[in-house]
Amino acid sequence: MKKFASLFHDLDSMTKTNERLDRLITYFEDASPKDSIWVCWFLAGNRIKGAIKTGELRSFLSEKVNLPIWLIEECHDRVGDLAETVSLLAGSNSKNIPLSLAETIREFLLPLRAMDTEERKTTLYRAWDLLAMDEMLPFHKLLTGGFRMGVSKGNLCKALARVGKVEPAVIAQRLSGNWTCDDLTMEDILDPSDGEKDPMNRPFPFCLASPLQEKASSLGKVKDWQVEWKWDGIRAQLLTTGGGGGMLWSRGEESIDESFPEVLDCIPYLPPGLCIDGEILAWGREGLRSFSRLQKRLGRKHPGPSIQKKEPVRFQAYDLLRVNGEDMRSLCMEKRRKKLEDLMNKMPGHLPLGISPLVEEKDWNSLEIRRKESRDRGVEGFMLKRKDSKYESGRVKGSWFKWKVDPFLADMVVVSAQLGHGKRANLYSDYSLAVWDESGNLVTVAKAYSGLSNEEIEEVDKFVRKNIIGKFGPVRAVNPSLVFEIAFEGVKASGRHKSGVALRFPRIHRWRKDKKIEEVDTIEMIRGYAGMDENISMAGGHKTDLDGNLLLF
Repeated sequence: MKKFASLFHDLDSMTKTNERLDRLITYFEDASPKDSIWVCWFLAGNRIKGAIKTGELRSFLSEKVNLPIWLIEECHDRVGDLAETVSLLAGSNSKNIPLSLAETIREFLLPLRAMDTEERKTTLYRAWDLLAMDEMLPFHKLLTGGFRMGVSKGNLCKALARVGKVEPAVIAQRLSGNWTCDDLTMEDILDPSDGEKDPMNRPFPFCLASPLQEKASSLGKVKDWQVEWKWDGIRAQLLTTGGGGGMLWSRGEESIDESFPEVLDCIPYLPPGLCIDGEILAWGREGLRSFSRLQKRLGRKHPGPSIQKKEPVRFQAYDLLRVNGEDMRSLCMEKRRKKLEDLMNKMPGHLPLGISPLVEEKDWNSLEIRRKESRDRGVEGFMLKRKDSKYESGRVKGSWFKWKVDPFLADMVVVSAQLGHGKRANLYSDYSLAVWDESGNLVTVAKAYSGLSNEEIEEVDKFVRKNIIGKFGPVRAVNPSLVFEIAFEGVKASGRHKSGVALRFPRIHRWRKDKKIEEVDTIEMIRGYAGMDENISMAGGHKTDLDGNLLLF
């Protein structure tokens, strides 16, 4: 547990990715395999769920340290994080008896779910007596399910790849799906030979695009670029193996076969040893549907015929990475595209499989005009890919760009705030924002926590603390006077929100210190955007034939 606690605190204090990778590598090279596999399990996004209720935890702590519940809640409010609050209050009398991470989990965390209240309290008291002070915070992060170490699953795979001298994509495949620390060992993950048994069963690291921050004309001649619509779906790779099987692999580095079985039904029509890069889209007989329709399929395992019929999907292919076991990534974009077109032209028309059409214009000004059609088409703008570019791992400067449409903007006022998480646990950095309704009242339409600088967040925090007008659990109602310009990607009607609308990807665009609360926008304006989105949802794909094939894109 001591080594894990040291890793936890070191990663929390580091800001550079390479430093974190080096620290992870050092840990995996030094720690026991039994501890390391648990670190892999947690960093792969898994959590110990249902170990204890937060109310129970506060009650146990109150009794242990002889403090009233209200005082513990005040401490929690001030600290901003329950795991840290409990760690500080319960860790003062620990005996510091060495335990490994695996022993701690199996003795003090996993058994809690099957215990009654009194047994949970006894077990937790024993843990508090044994753990060292620096072990308390990571222990309680694991206990409460709020465990984060600032390391993505992709970087975990990179670190393990360097330890085992195995490709990151192979590591990612081994860590995919539902597995436990009893099913998988570090030896399985780092096996240097297993990845070569069936190379056709491996996905490739995704090639990513950079936001276009300059004028498109700065990229040179239009004829040097392949232009496609930027689809609003789930990035994925469709693979076939030599044995007639296949898989769908998401950019989140996990198998999503179970969620989209109709895409896997295409595999018998595809050649073996294939890997296609593309996008999973909500797609009916009328054509492209909005992302909100696709959300109804996300996370749903083994959807039945009814949901498949009601919310159909389509795999929109836009790059060919491997065919008949031959790696195509070193070929230029133009040649890969030609091979992809040849392949897709042989596919039966009834399959939920298509090819991303090209957008061809004579100059950048003409493309700019076409880009303004994006919202009406239900897409996010353009993808720009150099015709001579290879398919490389990660975000390669100058190869691919995403030329997105400008977001919607609206002025809103802060009506409540909450303490943030992690390094912002002591700052009010999560804000609820409102606009005016028809009766002249403020109605909340969004929550946002990104977009301000650290200095601005500290300034807002000071304002919030001086202008609290009500308390609702962790939420603090605030005197409405701070006006922010909020950017968002779309709006849809929602029966779950009192305002009747839900914004997509709201974030703070800028602080409008020049505006007063009277100048905040209205719900009518927001609903106007919702109407536009509803048109996208219902009519954005009408330019199709009866089989759902795009005609006019």
